[in-house]
Amino acid sequence: MSPRALAGMVVALTALATPAAAQALSPLVLPEREIRAQVTARTSTVLASGMAGRIVELPVQDGDTFKKGDVLVRFDCAVQEAQLARANAVLEKARRVLEVNEKLRQLGSISAKEISVGHADVAEASAEVGMMKALVSRCAVVAPFAGRVAGVSARQYQFIGEGQPLVDILDDRELELEAIVPSRWLAWLTIGRRFQVVVDENGRTYEGEVARLSGRVDPVSQSIKLYARIRQPDDRLLAGMSGRAIIVPPPDAVP
Repeated sequence: MSPRALAGMVVALTALATPAAAQALSPLVLPEREIRAQVTARTSTVLASGMAGRIVELPVQDGDTFKKGDVLVRFDCAVQEAQLARANAVLEKARRVLEVNEKLRQLGSISAKEISVGHADVAEASAEVGMMKALVSRCAVVAPFAGRVAGVSARQYQFIGEGQPLVDILDDRELELEAIVPSRWLAWLTIGRRFQVVVDENGRTYEGEVARLSGRVDPVSQSIKLYARIRQPDDRLLAGMSGRAIIVPPPDAVP
């Protein structure tokens, strides 16, 4: 055998000995897929002011936890509360007048028209009370769910206009993973498939489970968004963290 032929044989055998070549010769062994994933809160919102007024209570700070129904912001509502008291007084007056008129009607002292007007007065006063109660209810911003404060945009004693953001909150009990994967993975990436994710910030590994997929594929990037449930989260996992999601496809998956 010539030296050139011998050298070619050595190169070929060396190539076959590499892991990449061995993997290519074994079609049943597919490499694991690694993508970036981000931890997000399934439920989050920004609470805004329902009225214009001065903040008198702001008991929470960024990072604080709270329960459902806790008051997060309270406004100075002395004027609104006084207007509600006045509306209640007007309603009570209308009811008493109607009550007296109904007794007089039984005696034939007043007409049916006056009774109808009395009922209308009571309805009008009742509607005024309902409107003032709705205004007073805006004086306190309560938590719609239990969770954690992710940001505070206002300050105590500050005058806030209607619609301005106050507190950014999220439910840290229901964290999930979001990732963008190639749409061709849909051939084998199904709901319920589990995978591992290594979070950069705390170095811990968690198990994820595909919960749902986006209803649309991006035709430009040929990708789709994946949402996964974190099976055993802990207190060291926070929304906004990110890491490497390692997904192992089934043996018969198309590369």
